[in-house]
Amino acid sequence: MQTNPEASPINQIMTLAREIIDDCPSCAGKASRIAMWAGEIRERRPSRQELEALVDATCKGSLPDDQRELLIEGLRALVRFAE
Repeated sequence: MQTNPEASPINQIMTLAREIIDDCPSCAGKASRIAMWAGEIRERRPSRQELEALVDATCKGSLPDDQRELLIEGLRALVRFAE
């Protein structure tokens, strides 16, 4: 497996699973499950409510409302584009 330092770990896992499927037909079932789980992890994004709860639990009311909203929106953008 060639590793791309720019690729996300999830992409590397999915690439490896596809290579296993191609190289080892008897391992294809397990490799397919690994690829499926990696895809589910990639698709899982915390909801706004989960991010709000995280910010509230972490900051314990120490942020003004406008800063709290900016932090939540920043986290949403980070989660949306992170991989």
